[in-house]
Amino acid sequence: MRMRKLLALSALAPVLLLAACGGGSSSSPPPAITIFVSPLQASVHTNGEQPFRATVSGTSNTAVNWSVSGSGCTGSACGTISVSGLYTAPASVPSPPGVTVTAVSQADVTKSATATVTIISPTSGNLNRMQQTPPMELGTSGGNANDISGSFCCSGTLGALVSRSGIDFILSNNHDLARRDQAMPGEHITQPGLVDTNCHPAQVVANFTQAAPLGAPGNKPSGVDAAIAQIVSGMVDMTGAILELGPVVSGVPQAAPPASTPVTATIGESVAKSGRTTGLTCANLQSTNTTASVQYQPNCNSGTPFTVNFNNQIVVNGSTFSAAGDSGALIIDSNTAQPVALLFAGNTTSTLGNPIQTVLNALPDPNTGAIPAIVGGAHHMVAACPGGFPGATVPGSGAFSAVRPRPSDTDVQRATTVKEAHVEELMSDPAIFGVGVGAADDNPAEPVVVIYVEPGKPHRPIPPQLNGVRTKVISTDRFRAYGWNEHGAQQACSVR
Repeated sequence: MRMRKLLALSALAPVLLLAACGGGSSSSPPPAITIFVSPLQASVHTNGEQPFRATVSGTSNTAVNWSVSGSGCTGSACGTISVSGLYTAPASVPSPPGVTVTAVSQADVTKSATATVTIISPTSGNLNRMQQTPPMELGTSGGNANDISGSFCCSGTLGALVSRSGIDFILSNNHDLARRDQAMPGEHITQPGLVDTNCHPAQVVANFTQAAPLGAPGNKPSGVDAAIAQIVSGMVDMTGAILELGPVVSGVPQAAPPASTPVTATIGESVAKSGRTTGLTCANLQSTNTTASVQYQPNCNSGTPFTVNFNNQIVVNGSTFSAAGDSGALIIDSNTAQPVALLFAGNTTSTLGNPIQTVLNALPDPNTGAIPAIVGGAHHMVAACPGGFPGATVPGSGAFSAVRPRPSDTDVQRATTVKEAHVEELMSDPAIFGVGVGAADDNPAEPVVVIYVEPGKPHRPIPPQLNGVRTKVISTDRFRAYGWNEHGAQQACSVR
């Protein structure tokens, strides 16, 4: 009897084991649907346009429904957005000036993602181009009084105040202050720049002092486009105040100093700048550790273009962040006002900057080796950027970071190592002019190798991944330090 019971239990054992393993009857849970919107934030002029893209994963139905809302507007007063994600700003700036663009998954309406738009007046930048009564604030039009070639004159942005060995200087680009490696010490730096005074030099606010070699023909490049000019006593605000970085009063952003402590750029970081052409704009970092090929002209709007290659640059996402004439502006973290980079080039979809600490290190005192330091104050938010006005969401920080993650430092370093192993081969392709490290569209926590490719130009096949790191191809025009994104903008070169 006892034996029969044991045999019976033995016979049941395989059945119980099969049930525990689930056999062929169970199924894996469906993948979670995720949705992300790019760019995370943008500045758009009234009546201007900004395309947005929604990346949906976890479902074959990747369609989304778009909408726009704002705390200070309703309906079309917030702007409109098409079924393809093209946002059109309203005819007037709402108060507060921010609106939220939302994409909702059609496959699961509980899944959505947002981006923030700051609507700015078409006159934004006018303040930056006006002649100021001393002491002037920075982020303003300016440049070398001798930057004239034939029938043209050129200008940029006087970006920030720096101090070195007890002496104060204006920081900007080599191609703005040093005329692309051609200036002699003592040449006058004027405000506004020549393009805003009909090519007639205005008030002298500084004198050219030193430039990091740009790499114009015959010169070894320093890896940055930067120069300094010693200020004329009484001509510059000694707090280091930059136009539009401060509180908003009666709808107008006030000047404020940047924070005095630089910060290392991170992928997706919210940034801002105040420059001569487009004024105050806000966006996010698209890639870091970027190798980029940049076009220059040897003279103001003349001469055979030459190319300079830069390593470890930052790229800012967004077609409205900058235009020619903004070169020399200080790019800062919009949540802390900490300096991130020095703007020096761009194209119709993005902006290029030299990491600020690299810039400062390239301008040592020739006698003592002392490095310049940014003149500024405490951390503060840029009030006119998303997150700085009531009810705004700050992309990439606070609660938002839970739905918009970033690659970890370890993963970014791994992707950077892979990028460095392949960058020489990739950049040897004539159609490729930039290779950096960014985030995947469908998973912002995953680093990717970003490859910038000239549209319409044949190129070798680009692999979907390199040593286990995915690639992301961005098709756009080449980076230039002159004449970029000038449609509808105040041009940085003027005809005499």
